[in-house]
Order: sequence, then structure tokens, then C-alpha cells
Amino acid sequence: MARKKTILKSQILETAYQVVKTEGFEGFTARNIAKKMDCSTQPIYLEFKNMDDLKQELVEKIKTYINETIYQKDRVEDPLLNMCLNYIYFAKNEPIFFKALYFESQLDTDQMHIISFDKMMGIFKEIEVTKELSKAEKTKLFKNIWITVHGTAVLIAQDFLKFHEKDVTDYIKQALVQSLPNYTD
Repeated sequence: MARKKTILKSQILETAYQVVKTEGFEGFTARNIAKKMDCSTQPIYLEFKNMDDLKQELVEKIKTYINETIYQKDRVEDPLLNMCLNYIYFAKNEPIFFKALYFESQLDTDQMHIISFDKMMGIFKEIEVTKELSKAEKTKLFKNIWITVHGTAVLIAQDFLKFHEKDVTDYIKQALVQSLPNYTD
């Protein structure tokens, strides 16, 4: 009779996710993940071909988290400003995780930025001031806005800029007005 699995793929993935959230990718080793699960590394390598395979599945879990948790919070009524503020709050509330995703060279950071790009493109299709723009114009607009949003988030995650909600909201609104002259929140 075959032994019943006691450690499931989903448990390994969840543990790896928690490790990256709390330790960054420095802690993303088979040995460290196994230690957190109180097991050997064998179950990890039975469920995943290698650590890159685990990392790829982890990226999908992270994308889901960002889309379904980070970007779903309603802070303000304006969807564009809301999205920008949610990204900055992510950097403020989860600086280790934010840095792991956007600073460390363990992931393709383009892959992480595509999440925000796609989200903003969706908003641009919906709001009046941007829905008629071409894809090239929307892409340029994203870059103009994202310089301020990502820059602010990075400074906050590094604790170089103290987070004050009113100030941060004003920075973002100013970037939106400069990028979209007919923008009103």
C-alpha cells in the first residue's frame, strides 16, 4: 500500500508565498521552506521539478493577490486615483513583500509591472477622459503617471519618504492633472 501524502503542493506553495512576504527572496530556498514546514526538502522536489518551477507558480499566486486584494480596495471613488493609491499603500503596508517583487532581481520585474499596466489600461477603457485615446497614447500616459506612482511607492517602502495620506494623494493628483489636462477627480 502506498503512503498517503501528508504535505501537499498547495501547502508548499502557501509556505513559499509566506516566506517571500515576510523575508523576501533571501528566504526563498528549499531548505528554508522545508524548515518552516517542519519537513525535509524531499516533498518540495516531489511536487515541483525545481525551485524555478515553484517560483513560476508563486508568481501566479502573487498576481492573483495583487489583482484580487491590493487593487480591489476602495479608498476613493475615482478608479484611476484609487488604483494608484492602492499600489502605494501596498508599498507602505507590506514593504518587505513590495521590495521582493519590485527591487530584488529574483523575478522579472517587467512581469510584475505588467499587472499594474493591464489594470490601468482597463481603467483607461472605462473613464471618459481616456477611453478615446489610442493604445500608444494610453501606454505613454501610463508611463507618465507610473513614474510618480512607482517612485513614491519605492521611497515609502524604503522609508525614505514618510507616508502622509493627504500628501501622497496630492502627489498623485498632481501627476494625473499634468498627464491628463482635462482630469478631474
